[in-house]
Amino acid sequence: MTNIAIDAIRSAPSPNCVVCDTRGKSLYRELSDRLFTAPGGWSLSTCPNPSCGLLWPDPMPLAEDIGKAYSTYYTHSSQDHANRGGWKAKLRHSMERQYWAKRFGYSPKTIQNWAKICGLFYYLRPLHRIEAAASIRDLTAVPCGRLLDVGCGSGDWLLMMRDLGWEVAGNDFDPNAVKVATDRGLNVTFGSLEQQNLPDACFDAVTLSHVIEHLPDPIGTMRECARILKPGGRIVILTPNCASLSHRFFKEDWRGLEPPRHLHVFSLKSMDRMLAMTGFEHRSVRPFIVTSVINESLQLRWGRTNANDQPKHHLLARIIVPLFKFVESCLVRWQPDVGDCIFASASKP
Repeated sequence: MTNIAIDAIRSAPSPNCVVCDTRGKSLYRELSDRLFTAPGGWSLSTCPNPSCGLLWPDPMPLAEDIGKAYSTYYTHSSQDHANRGGWKAKLRHSMERQYWAKRFGYSPKTIQNWAKICGLFYYLRPLHRIEAAASIRDLTAVPCGRLLDVGCGSGDWLLMMRDLGWEVAGNDFDPNAVKVATDRGLNVTFGSLEQQNLPDACFDAVTLSHVIEHLPDPIGTMRECARILKPGGRIVILTPNCASLSHRFFKEDWRGLEPPRHLHVFSLKSMDRMLAMTGFEHRSVRPFIVTSVINESLQLRWGRTNANDQPKHHLLARIIVPLFKFVESCLVRWQPDVGDCIFASASKP
């Protein structure tokens, strides 16, 4: 019993939506962490306001205890995607670089002529274009631009963006991830963004990729992002979409829930509302289809109970996942809410 008391994650009632202050409606009861074995059973509420729709745990884990949910998490691992997967991965990376050069103004450096020609095919493949743009988070090249990645993990993405010409920095609340990143020569600090005491208007872009859902105070963090951005600077956010087709289909098995680490799971409407209330303009909040969300939700439906488990029924998944993705890609033109994730960007006035 002593170990249970020590390991328990304390919580407090959180009846109202942090975006619109509407009282939440119970959606799920006593969900467990089936991937990283954090203790406790977690109930989730959803905002019934049709112009919002946020989802959150009620009761909410205390900020000082939430670190216990990350003891076996994977933010400190690192990968070199450009050098994995053999010639196909290298070809795709070369094609992406050519597309980034033409579409976003990045220097193509030394790319073979065949890769330049192949890169043009991205203009004929809409899904590939979207994925290629999302991999640099739709950021246009800025000469001598300064970029901050909040929740940067071990810094894989920062290394790629530094190679594209950005002056990069990051922060993360996982000390293991920070150590890996700093050992790789990156300027990465430990703790929340608000704890860094950064000067006003010091960055051209701030990004949060699958981070906003982990934050105990997303409104406060957005205001801090606005403070440290230069006028005209961009914020980019990627996060699961709680109104998605995959959530509606998989329900409590949906990968985007991830209790108790996901503290605020947004819809397109609640994301746009939060950006507006924290002072951002020229907002673009759109759906983004992510294969891994569909695949991992399917594995949870089939009984996966650990993030390190080998996927079950992988042959059947190879049929179901592309089919589900195809259905989403057809529906998303008329029903943007069906996308698995949200890709949001906005600028500081």
